[in-house]
Amino acid sequence: MKIAYITTFEILGSQNSGGVKCCNHNLWLLRQAFGEENIQVCAITKHKEYLDKATANITPFFTNRSRKIISLKNSVLSRLMYSKSVEDAVFNYIMNLNCDLVFFESTKMGLLQKRLPKEIPQAVFMHTVELEYLKNELASNPLRILLYHAVKLNETLAIKHADKIITLNDRDTKLLEKYYNRTADITMPISMEDEFDESKVTNQNSNHSPLQLLFVGSLFPPNEHGVKWFVDNVMPNVKAKLTIIGRDFEKLSGRLSRSNVKVVGTVDDLSDYYYNADAVVSPILFGDGMKVKTAEALMYGKPMFATDEALEGYEVEGQKNVRRCNSAHEFIETINHYSENKPYSHFDENIRSLFLKKYHSPKYVPLLHGLLSQMKRTKEN
Repeated sequence: MKIAYITTFEILGSQNSGGVKCCNHNLWLLRQAFGEENIQVCAITKHKEYLDKATANITPFFTNRSRKIISLKNSVLSRLMYSKSVEDAVFNYIMNLNCDLVFFESTKMGLLQKRLPKEIPQAVFMHTVELEYLKNELASNPLRILLYHAVKLNETLAIKHADKIITLNDRDTKLLEKYYNRTADITMPISMEDEFDESKVTNQNSNHSPLQLLFVGSLFPPNEHGVKWFVDNVMPNVKAKLTIIGRDFEKLSGRLSRSNVKVVGTVDDLSDYYYNADAVVSPILFGDGMKVKTAEALMYGKPMFATDEALEGYEVEGQKNVRRCNSAHEFIETINHYSENKPYSHFDENIRSLFLKKYHSPKYVPLLHGLLSQMKRTKEN
């Protein structure tokens, strides 16, 4: 079964952002389920240098967004991620593949989906319900309302032409029904390959003074809003130090740095920061989908102080070292209580076991194979 995998996420670049990690996990699942030689990747990118990363199974398409006025008009009226010329090139690429199935990574490519012949089955993975995500973004950036028409147009067409739809969690499944009167075919939560190295966990308990907290996440609105709020309202009142890791967060070093707050920002390897931290904080106050960094923290067996939004879609009930905090008072009280009761665990075997049971990628290979193998391309007349 030959599958064309189409994405506008920057999968050819850094692998540290949550969205890109989710895409790469989906791609890994497809390759495991159907064989790497049968997955043809179309990677639409804004980075011309990534064109050099073409291989027998990966074809990059460069979308030039430098012409800002034209790009804004294009985005407001129809296409969100690329120009008509790029859409034409990708369409021709798909048609020349003679593939059995097209797998779209998001609902932002509805106009392209509309053009494909009906005999080619289409599957769509919904990282979020884009209309709901846009609505949440408006609080911090009201000008995003300009994209409403294009977002709704593409998502409506994507869902209309999708033969199978995959959502991340029950919340998105309900939003899909609410906005589009369509049910998901399967719900497949965030999962990832296991990168944990047990030899790097020197001991189970820590006597660090003060408590070493870690935030991991790239600089985009929900993370930026949550971290600023946490630094301003929680960190002055807790017996702890916070390290902030994530793509582009160094741009906010002047705004966020304190005597007990260190901003590192972009790094090539996150693992040592996880191993050295006593606990992870995730003060995400709004958002959609599921947070990849929550699964990552589970993989490393890290105790967590997290909001309901950060834990959305994760089955963490009964985990004593996953603490739900939804206000500054709750974060302050819970973190201080934890820090005052040494030695505290900076590795929790039960959290790690939860990851292996629920969010380890190999578990979902049969599920995805079962869904997509039902989709057969019909013969052209």
